[in-house]
Order: sequence, then C-alpha cells, then structure tokens
Amino acid sequence: MRSADAREAPRYRDAFLSRPTTAHEIRADGSLLLRSVNTPVVATETGFSGFVPRWAVTRGAQTAFGERSGPDAWRTITWAEFHQQMLRVAAALLEQGLSQSRPLMILSGNSIEQALLVVAAEYVGIPTAPVSPAYSLQSGSFTRLRGIHELVEPAAVFVQSALPFANALEAVGMSGNAVIAVNGAADGQIEWRALIDAPLTPSRLAAVETARAAIAPKDVARIFFTSGSTGTPKGVPLTYDNVSMMIGQILYANLPSQGEPVVMLDWLPWNHAFGGLGNLGRALTMGASYYIDDGRPLPGQFARTVQNLREISPTLYANVPAAWGLLATELDRDEALARSFFSRIRFVGYGGASLPRDVWERFQAAAVRTVGERIVFTSGFGSTETAALGMTFNRPSDDVGNIGVPNPGMEVKLVPLEGGDGRYEVRMRGRHLFPGYLKRPDLTAAAFDDEGFYSLGDAVRLADPSMPEAGLRYAGRCVEDFKLSNGTWVRTGSTRLGLIEQCAPLIADAVICGHDRDHVAALAWPNVAACQRLAPELANATAQVLVTHPLVVGAIQRQLRAQASTIASQQIRRVLLMAEPPSPDANEIADKGYINQATTRQRRAHLVEALYADAPGAAVATTD
Repeated sequence: MRSADAREAPRYRDAFLSRPTTAHEIRADGSLLLRSVNTPVVATETGFSGFVPRWAVTRGAQTAFGERSGPDAWRTITWAEFHQQMLRVAAALLEQGLSQSRPLMILSGNSIEQALLVVAAEYVGIPTAPVSPAYSLQSGSFTRLRGIHELVEPAAVFVQSALPFANALEAVGMSGNAVIAVNGAADGQIEWRALIDAPLTPSRLAAVETARAAIAPKDVARIFFTSGSTGTPKGVPLTYDNVSMMIGQILYANLPSQGEPVVMLDWLPWNHAFGGLGNLGRALTMGASYYIDDGRPLPGQFARTVQNLREISPTLYANVPAAWGLLATELDRDEALARSFFSRIRFVGYGGASLPRDVWERFQAAAVRTVGERIVFTSGFGSTETAALGMTFNRPSDDVGNIGVPNPGMEVKLVPLEGGDGRYEVRMRGRHLFPGYLKRPDLTAAAFDDEGFYSLGDAVRLADPSMPEAGLRYAGRCVEDFKLSNGTWVRTGSTRLGLIEQCAPLIADAVICGHDRDHVAALAWPNVAACQRLAPELANATAQVLVTHPLVVGAIQRQLRAQASTIASQQIRRVLLMAEPPSPDANEIADKGYINQATTRQRRAHLVEALYADAPGAAVATTD
C-alpha cells in the first residue's frame, strides 16, 4: 500500500471525525509538554445514562442492544424498551438499599441485562464494579475475587446465570437477596424478571429522580480493576466527572457526524475501561445499535466473530491489534465477509498495543479490492486510570503506529528514558484522571509526580522528533524491557512488533525471551488461518498440528533469515510456536487481549529452555 506519490493511492472514505490541534513546550531538563489547544466539549448530561431518555424519544424503535440467542438468531432491545426497563431496574436497586456507599459488583460477562444494570445504577448514583469473569469461573482459590470483594464491600452482586457462579458467590459470602440473577436464581435470590416487571408507579419514579438529582460530579460511577500480574488487582474508581470528560471527547470527535446512525459489533469486555467505558459509552452517547460479539481473537473462538460480521455490518469498529491480524486474514480470503464489513464502515480503530504495518496493509488492500476506498484507521492511548482517555490519532494517514496527540482538556508530559534512543516515559494530567486507588493511598501517592501528572508506565517515541505535534509512537511497557547477558537492552515492545511484521502473516502474537541470555528468542502463537494457507494439505490442520509441521516451521525460518536485523538486541534468532492459547486464568492474557510477557515466560519456562537448548528441536525455527 505504500506509494512514492500519495496522490496515486486510493482515496480514504470520509470518516467525519474532528482532529485535535497540539501545542508543545520543551523544558530545560529535556522533558516535553504536549497539550491540545482545542476547547473541550462540555457535557450537559449526568453520565452516559442521561442520553437514554433522548434516544427513547427520537430513536424509540431502533435497536439499542443485541446479543446472540442461538447460532443463527439475535435477541434485541429497542431504545424505548431500554429506557423503561432502566427506570424500573433503577427503582428496584434503590429499594434494595444500594447507594453511593453501597455499590453493586458484577461477576459475569457482557449481556443486554448487564448493560441495563450498569446504566440503571449510574442513573441513580450507584457505583458498579465489573469483575473479570475469569476470577469466578476459572479459579480454584478465588484469591483475586476475595480481594476485590473486600475492597468494594458490595451490597449486591449480579450474575447472568446463578449456577456457574455458585462457588464464587459462596467464596465471597454473597447469598439470598444480595444476589441478582437473570437465569436460574436460587431460593432467596432476586430474579431479573422481578426487576423489570414491577410497575413503575409515580412514587417509584419520584424516588429515582430524587436519587438522580443528588448525584455530585465527584461521586463514583464505576470501579474498574487493573489486571496486575500478582496479588489483588488495584481498584480504580472513576467519577461522574471522569465520565463527563469521556462524553465530551466522544461528542468532540464525532461532531461532524452528529445524526448519522451508528452500528457497533464489539466483544471487548465491559470489566475493562476500553470496552466498558470507551465502547459502551460511545454507544450510549451516540444512540448506537450495539451488538455484543460472542467471539474472541483466540484460536477456535474467532470464527464466531467472523460469522457475526457477516450478519452485522458496523459503521465503526474498534479492536485490539491481535484481532486485526486475524480479521485481515479472513477479509483477504472471504469475499462475502469483506462485502459485509466494508459496506458501511466509516472508520476503524485499535488500542492496547501497536498495530503491525503488515496488518494495516492487508486490511487496506482488502478495502480497496472490495469498495475501492481505504478506511481511516484511528488509534488511541490511555489506561484505566485515565478513564481510557489521553491521546487520539484519527486522520487519514499511512503513518501506522502513531497513537496521536492529547485530547482537548488533557496534558501529556514526556520524560526522557535512559539509553539515548529517543524513548520517553509518558505521563498525563487533566480532569480525566482517576482520584486515586481504592483504599490504597500509598499506591496513589506513588502514581503521581510532584506536578500532578499520572505515570502510566509506558514508553513512547516522537513520530517526528522535529515536530512533537505530529504525534507519538508506542514503544512498550517500561517494565517489560530487559538486558542480554552482555548488558544490551532489549526493547520488548518494538522487538515483538518487529517479529510479527517480519513473519507476517504467520504469527498472531509473541513473547520475547532472552533475560540474561546471549541472544533474543521468542515464543509465538500461530495465525492459524494464515498457516493453513501455506499448502493444500494444511487447509484443515489444527493448531496442534501446525506448530510442529515442517512447512510452517520452515516458512517462519525463511522469513527470520531473510529479514534478520543486524542489531543484536532486535535480532530474533529462534522462534518456537505454541498451540496452547494464552491462559486468562493464569493471567497470561488480560481480558482486552494484551499478553503479559513476564507471566507467560514464567508459566512456560520449559518452552523457554527448549528455545535455548544447545541443539534445538525440529519445531524451533532458527537463523543459524
């Protein structure tokens, strides 16, 4: 897709997005300050829930949310229905004694009922604390779940189905009417239908409006939890003021497209800020039709996403880079999918990690082949603590990997990192920042510098060192970098991205190894669909077969040797493919798809040893 003359490239489809303008300041100590010169849009609604009454009137018959009810069917709820049920659920929660100081904890995954519950609670000032379902369903000791329960001290817990969560509920001592269940409510537990079927009497409605009127900007709206590698995840309370900043950014970015119908298909979990604040919040703010994707960017689960995209044509679509790699492969080989996907898409986006250029190029090639236009690829950068806000890149460009510039009302400080390679630690300041970790003043104090900037722990580079306002490039987590035995630093983020691009499209993701070793190697997961296309006999091969098949290992080996870096710290000398997907229960992968490098290396130490064996096995691709 690269061209010596940009005028020769196919045009971009109009995305209708506002673009922030940036000013910068270079300080004497070498640090940089970046800030938007644009005026933030001030939200007049209290929370995302404030938009629901509007959509009930103006888009009452439109689908608000949909989810799979079977292999070939969807169940949906309209905005008018959503509004009425939201008010009834809000009244019921107040009658259960929930309040700003008595929050609601959510254990199960995305569903129409959870959307209603979260919005209803927000409407009347009740904080919700969504928890990764893995802590309840894939854990034997429930250590993390117990720790979260002690932090939140919930007055009630919500589950989609009672039976799968029975052991988890018992582990945290939640029973009886403290449990709300959609399916299979046990004796004494509250059935979901009881919440939505109860008549909304004038007195109940008055109680709802009284509670809503009492909400203050500093009240807590949500409590998210970080996916730390060890110990109890940190609680991150986000206030109505934080939510207001998110609403303002959504409105600012989409001002040119106000009134356009929005359709979304999304799998990202609502227990993370990317999905539960960013994507869910966008749907509520823009009055979208939001379809819950029951697929995942994992082996054996992505086929569901492909099927869903054949049936639902989104107007905007955001995902993690690993998913884009899989989707680019499918778009290349499935014309029906490509026609459905590109038929009305306005723009797409990613976050959480860097996007390999090969993925971008394959995606744009599919777009041009299908509709004759390229599609704007937006990106963003933030964290749970920044309410999923911070920086945005949303202009037509082939500058792949640019994570953008500060959003209106936000400041970014770049602090030079050691090594002299142009990397900076990124810090943020603004109303979008969380007030502090839940019940952990020690962690809160350590997270902010003396100017009030929050340190995200991530490294970035200037896209153009002579023009800071051109944007930034993600350079990985600071704590993930390590040294070889000769003292040379290995930049894990850029090395991982380089390997994926080098072996494209055969590798979906990778774990970089080499701590105190004399060279860099990697464990990697195959892009199954791409590997199956290497030869006719591999067309139906499983991941277990592919990772050791000579044709696959040989193909990766040829690409390693053809593009080997001359820089020792970036040269991957060996790669070993893995069939076992990253384990959420072992914390190898976060719910939003980010691979925990250190945890994966530790759990798969025997594979690391196989990588560095004096005589590597036949399944190891080498540059030797």
